[in-house]
Amino acid sequence: MMGTIHGNTARLVLRLSGILLLILAWDLVARHYSGLVVASPLDTLAAAAKLLSDPSFIVRHFAVSLKRVALALVFGLLVGGSLGLLAGFFDPFRLMIEPLRWMLMTIPGVVIVVVFMLWFGMGNLMVISITACTIAPVVYVNVSQAMSSVDRSLLEMAEIYRFPLAMKLRRIYAMTVAGPFFSAAVIAVGNGIRVVVLAEVLGANNGIGHCLAISRTNLDTPELYALALISMSIVGGIEFFLLKPLKEKYLWRES
Repeated sequence: MMGTIHGNTARLVLRLSGILLLILAWDLVARHYSGLVVASPLDTLAAAAKLLSDPSFIVRHFAVSLKRVALALVFGLLVGGSLGLLAGFFDPFRLMIEPLRWMLMTIPGVVIVVVFMLWFGMGNLMVISITACTIAPVVYVNVSQAMSSVDRSLLEMAEIYRFPLAMKLRRIYAMTVAGPFFSAAVIAVGNGIRVVVLAEVLGANNGIGHCLAISRTNLDTPELYALALISMSIVGGIEFFLLKPLKEKYLWRES
């Protein structure tokens, strides 16, 4: 027990040290360059506090981007996970869907944004569709590869003892897929916020990306950096307060 506590403390100290080093490096770069090029950490925090204390920003931009990320994450995880399961069970299906997976993972994000703007116009549908389409292939790859690595000896044992299908899905397949699925979800959150912001910059009249475009036009560097910091906070919040507890709770319950 004491060893686990010391190990957790050491990991926390190392992570905090890494964050501190990044902030120090950021401050050194900010001192070297003009404030129009690199905003200092203090100016960025002040701009972030100003934005987050503005009810209009929270309602019209922050909440809108958060909703888009959440919806795109749900659709992307559902579609990617379902297709990954099917590909794991049916090899012909995997071969048929592989060209689509390759296409979605190789086309640059800005190209997808432009095409979807032509299809759906500006607004929620365009942003959510683009983001879900970039999330789904990542989840699909992780889940399908996990399905292919299921322990065959466990499947043979399940056949010998005539496990019902529900038990095989829960005790064998789900336990094998859970880790890669949650890992894919963490990657998907990071990719999702980037794509949402990119789509909002190019084709939305609200959201964090829209604010970024205005800050760039006004040469408001502290606000631009503050918006980037807020975007990172969304990713960190979803990962550490939602996905990580869900993963730990699921794996603990099934163990």
